Amino acid sequence: MAIACVLLASCGGGTDEKDGTATSAAAAPGAAAMGITERATPPKFRPKPLAHQRKGVTAIVVAGDGGSVAVAGSDGRVRLFDASGTRELRTLGTASKSAVAGLLLSADGRTLVTVGQDSAARVWNAGTGELRFTLNGHEHSLRAVAASADGAVIATAGEETRVMIWDASTGRLKKVLEGNTDFVNAVSVSPDGRFVASGGVSARILVWNVETGQLVQTLRGHADEVNALSFSADGKLLASAAEDGKVLLWDVAGGRVAQALTGQHAPMRGLAFNRSGDLLAGGSTQGQVVVWDVATTRVVHDSTSSSASVNAVAFDPKNKGQLFAGGEESRLMRWTVSPDASR
Repeated sequence: MAIACVLLASCGGGTDEKDGTATSAAAAPGAAAMGITERATPPKFRPKPLAHQRKGVTAIVVAGDGGSVAVAGSDGRVRLFDASGTRELRTLGTASKSAVAGLLLSADGRTLVTVGQDSAARVWNAGTGELRFTLNGHEHSLRAVAASADGAVIATAGEETRVMIWDASTGRLKKVLEGNTDFVNAVSVSPDGRFVASGGVSARILVWNVETGQLVQTLRGHADEVNALSFSADGKLLASAAEDGKVLLWDVAGGRVAQALTGQHAPMRGLAFNRSGDLLAGGSTQGQVVVWDVATTRVVHDSTSSSASVNAVAFDPKNKGQLFAGGEESRLMRWTVSPDASR
């Protein structure tokens, strides 16, 4: 396998729940364009560093066409790189200097969506750095943003209990998903846009049907707050990572744990499936980057470049073996996992 690295110098509990339902919403101001047995007692959670207080690289996303890589940092900037991740194309400053906690990049690489310390999600022209419009609706800091494969469905969440669903083409707030009882750290939208999942401080993972807004699964299996979520390519599996150190693969339809993965030495902060769904990558709080073969659950890549936390991982959609990672050392790292590694 090959490895490359780019230094980014400037990167700086609830217990019982009600069935969640969605509330219809009007246009946002400024818009333009599983059956696990419940624990007898609730777990006690440690205070978690807020997403906007993370250092260095805070989010990574690769354009759907594989043509560019966007890297967000704790300095509030987003850097755009070429497909290799070695040549910086431009740097975009966001509305404030606070950290970007979550990031999206459209399939063609022309549109960026950022969320962070304030309550708004912002949609940018990636080529010019111009702010196109703002998604308003949340009342507190945001920690996560996710979208369907075609970018039509966007989900946002953070330091409140609501998950909001947006129509990317119009900027309108479509639904407000209820059911969480504490802050939300992570969201994921199934590639086909049918389901959205959230996880956070309560250690539960909630899954909704996007069209109806109905809560369809409440997944219990973690003993501490959830850090990261990722749907597989077919939407049948959901990967989760939490402060308890577990990485779980869930059968979404059945609402049960399909596999508990091993090989990680510390809690994972980031998870990502590749486009075909046969590989899952994770980055840990102790600098470890692991890639699992989903079918066999064996580790096919394991590297630790330092003890600094890896905050984000992302596969290139056009090259299933190319993996990017970044964290507190402000480096964009790239590996090419051998296509034979998963066999």
